[in-house]
Amino acid sequence: MTASEKVKLTDALVSRAAAPADRAEFMIWDSEVAGFGLRVRGDSKSFVIVYRPVGAGRSANMKRLKIGTPGTLGGVKEARRIALSYRGKIADGEDPAAERAEEKRRAHSTVAELLDRYEKRLERRGYVNRKDTMSLLRRRLRPFLARDIAGVKGWELAELIERLDTASNGRGGSDFRSRCNPFLNWCVFDARVLDVNPLAGYRRGRDTRQERVSRAESGRALADAEIVAVWNTSALDRTFYRLVRFLLLTGCRRSEGAKLLWGMVDVGRRRIDLPATFTKQARGHTIYMGDELLKLLEECKVRSGTSDFVFASPRTGGPISGWSKLMKPNSGKQRGRRPGFTDVSGVDFTLHDLRRTFRTGLSKLGIETDIAELALGHARSDLEARYNRDDCEAALREAFDKWEHHLVGLTRTVGGDVFS
Repeated sequence: MTASEKVKLTDALVSRAAAPADRAEFMIWDSEVAGFGLRVRGDSKSFVIVYRPVGAGRSANMKRLKIGTPGTLGGVKEARRIALSYRGKIADGEDPAAERAEEKRRAHSTVAELLDRYEKRLERRGYVNRKDTMSLLRRRLRPFLARDIAGVKGWELAELIERLDTASNGRGGSDFRSRCNPFLNWCVFDARVLDVNPLAGYRRGRDTRQERVSRAESGRALADAEIVAVWNTSALDRTFYRLVRFLLLTGCRRSEGAKLLWGMVDVGRRRIDLPATFTKQARGHTIYMGDELLKLLEECKVRSGTSDFVFASPRTGGPISGWSKLMKPNSGKQRGRRPGFTDVSGVDFTLHDLRRTFRTGLSKLGIETDIAELALGHARSDLEARYNRDDCEAALREAFDKWEHHLVGLTRTVGGDVFS
């Protein structure tokens, strides 16, 4: 900032003011109000006031606050009046620059706006489960969306977690916390709108024995009779039913099946290649096709029309969603909805149970543990390093073929147990 002799600012002076050619910025100070002046920067002109907060001492740096431009304020008279009002606030111990900065921070620090920014960050990073994560956060944080995130207290989030745990036998709160904690850390370290994560230091109480048992029993592998019921129900005439059969055949996660694109399917080579950006573990994963999976995909091709998705939603043409309504629509009968898959099949299970069934089945069929893990997509460098490419592909094809043959065999011997 370059100082100059103080003069009484007038509209005429402001109009003809220009910065010298050798200066990027030039100040004209008003002789009527201390610290009030006109800043000239190229073709830009603005009224400013500089000051030190009361009690800061002469060693403190001066603060500069923009009042407005000649065009927006209408002239020197109005700018000088505003400057005088600021001087009064400063004399009373206020800090107008800090207050304006806080107002600006609050305007861009509502939970809703930060969630929007966080979603864009996850999208830039190629986060696979972005949509599910953001949907959960927006639902659970709905009461806080319009609030400044700095005003959201740890005890409020702890109460929310407790309510979710109570309503879901201990699972809902943990799921929310595992997704909310990274968001709050982002608010601290990247967005820099929080000094401290309000969930920092939060610890759930130790599970009782009963809670541990209940959690362990929350997922399961289906029995043979249940597998047959699910297979027979998943006829090929409905998109969601075809997806269920696909998950049973491949052990894929539901999101991997729902978002599967035709560009990932190579019928000629009998393989499906899921890219690293597509899977939860952020590694590529290959599924090998047997005759049943090939037949299923041929049916999907006939029925999916022009959609890029293998299991395209009949309503939108995009990925299938609304899992709970498709599986178990609760009061669906009262609302005239079709019964869910669990009602039709007579088997109470979750889609992730099909993944557990696939993995358990491979072990019972004698598939080596490392190969079974690779078939499930739990790939690790140390596992892959034990096999060369050809041997690994042959072993994986054998694993998928054995599982498919087992499923077909079960449907021919309902209630039988080919593992025995």
